[in-house]
Amino acid sequence: MDHQQALTASSGLAYNWNGTHLSTDLIYQSGLRNGFANTTSLPAYTVVNLGLRRTIALDSTGPMEYRLVLLNLFNQTYLIRDGSGIGVGAPQYGMPRGFFLGITKPL
Repeated sequence: MDHQQALTASSGLAYNWNGTHLSTDLIYQSGLRNGFANTTSLPAYTVVNLGLRRTIALDSTGPMEYRLVLLNLFNQTYLIRDGSGIGVGAPQYGMPRGFFLGITKPL
């Protein structure tokens, strides 16, 4: 079938340390099919993500949860599809390294 990979795998690890939640996950993908009639496939790639979460209680705001996430730790450039498959017209790349901060205020 078009737009299928032979193998996709993921793993993760989480740890609580002194009220701080640390996490990591790894995603491996063998590469989508490409080429004439989808007879070949793109190179495999692995993406590693990290996360950090902590709840802090301040007198003025009460408890607030802070999260810091780092996606694509090693800033790997990877091709999701190259535009040569059946019904695909343009290449698409995976997301570069990204830092995200989230703040949640429970009601």
